Amino acid sequence: MDESAPLCHVRPDAPPILLMTGDREMEMLGRYEENAYFMRMLKVAGHQDVMLYELQGHGHAMFDPAVVPLLRWIKEKSGDKSN
Repeated sequence: MDESAPLCHVRPDAPPILLMTGDREMEMLGRYEENAYFMRMLKVAGHQDVMLYELQGHGHAMFDPAVVPLLRWIKEKSGDKSN
């Protein structure tokens, strides 16, 4: 495994992590499952602040539809209660 691969950096004290993928039936083959495995390994290591978000109906080029849930997640993590 490449030492820069995310799995080489699994640790319980990592900052909050949001993993986002396209629809598992439209995304690159196995991409969702790779992210699910990474999330599982983080949780096994004791890191509990990780979320996997699957963008239904979108493939790999899902930047625009990812902005709203990403901003929502950032606001939640920052404690921002405004709309």
